[in-house]
Amino acid sequence: MKKIFTLSFFILAFILNAQKKKNGNLYIEHPYIDVVEKFNTAFTLGDTEALKSLVSDDFKWYTTNARTPRTIDQLIGRSSYLSKNVTNFQIKHWGGSYPDVLEYKKDKVTDVKTYERLTGYDKNTGVDLRMPRYATFRFDNESKITRMWVNDDQLLWKKAYDAYDTRKNGIIYKDHPFISNIRLMISGMKEMDIDKIRSYYDENARIYDVMNSGEFEFLTLDEEMTNIENAIKAYEIVYIQEIGYPDALAYEGGNVVVISWWKMRIKNRKSGKTGTIMQHIQHTLNKEGKIIREDYYYNPAQFPK
Repeated sequence: MKKIFTLSFFILAFILNAQKKKNGNLYIEHPYIDVVEKFNTAFTLGDTEALKSLVSDDFKWYTTNARTPRTIDQLIGRSSYLSKNVTNFQIKHWGGSYPDVLEYKKDKVTDVKTYERLTGYDKNTGVDLRMPRYATFRFDNESKITRMWVNDDQLLWKKAYDAYDTRKNGIIYKDHPFISNIRLMISGMKEMDIDKIRSYYDENARIYDVMNSGEFEFLTLDEEMTNIENAIKAYEIVYIQEIGYPDALAYEGGNVVVISWWKMRIKNRKSGKTGTIMQHIQHTLNKEGKIIREDYYYNPAQFPK
């Protein structure tokens, strides 16, 4: 039985090895990596002559959003523009990443694959261009870059280009039924009526205490109502005053967001001391006018002790 098992193992190993076929070599160190480094440096500096010296006469480059290849002149134009308009423009290896060099035996080509981070910000609009950037550089027999494929954040590039335009993204209302909903919810605070307050929220609402919570640490509606109940037990609300007036932002294709500012005068039930709290609140409401998200800003140090 042991002999049968051993024979079967070797037959399986032979079959698995027979399915493999080598097609070149993979390198972690290679002269072409230095060429790519020089290329990226020249690109970020807008060094036209250096770029021309590193590419072949038939050089073409591709991006993920365009199937039509682009020319060296287009690359130089892009380099020139970005180098002049992007502050701290850099393309560097990110974290522990490093380039790989693949020498393909069958096709007789060599590719350098890079895993980088593009950084900088547009000095005209302030848009931060920090993004991952994956690129493949193909070399010819004369050690010139003949093809380049770039995969980066096309949505962020679009945002950067759009920032140069003036465009509308909805309507701002001074008066709106949803503003009335927020005022009525605040009146529930004045009356210290938990049921009334809760009635203006969707049961799946998320609440974010910006100044006192970690990033993306949302409270559930039950948790928030418990917090309000505890606050009512400890403090008496003397008055709540609307500062200015709320704005309702009706975004195109989105929900309505109501932003409002409030001045609250409260009294510590135990000590009898009073204090004034300034609060800014941002409410996102669904089509039914229910609050589905609340973000509020206040300084807890303003509470009287």
